Amino acid sequence: MSLPVPVDVAELVVRTLRLLLTVRPEPEVVGIKVSTQVGHGPHGGPPSLPWLLVAEDGHTWSWPAVQRAVIRLTCWHHSEHKAKAVAGLALALLCDQRGAGLLITAEPVTGPVAGIDPYTDQPLATAAVAVYARTPTRK
Repeated sequence: MSLPVPVDVAELVVRTLRLLLTVRPEPEVVGIKVSTQVGHGPHGGPPSLPWLLVAEDGHTWSWPAVQRAVIRLTCWHHSEHKAKAVAGLALALLCDQRGAGLLITAEPVTGPVAGIDPYTDQPLATAAVAVYARTPTRK
């Protein structure tokens, strides 16, 4: 009997964005790191710039097939403009991936908003997206 096993939606988004951002021509994405973690120092900022953090803010599962996760995209960069550009690009790329593998669809929740990280004093931007993913079954 096959049993549905939930995929880690945040990790699915990380793998998708790593692949899609590496082939983009925009100069803002050159050298970007995409991760589910940032630095572990006293201020918790990223170890290098540019950095795109993928975090899961909410999760539901329509047994057995579809998961919905609200994913927060936070980009630290060298300027607020560049951070906002990367967050917007990542949001657009996810929303354009209809039916690609385990990713069924994605819908924007909030557009990119830029600011300064109060802990690291680095420019950042954040956006949120609702991601719908297939739940695979064990073979």
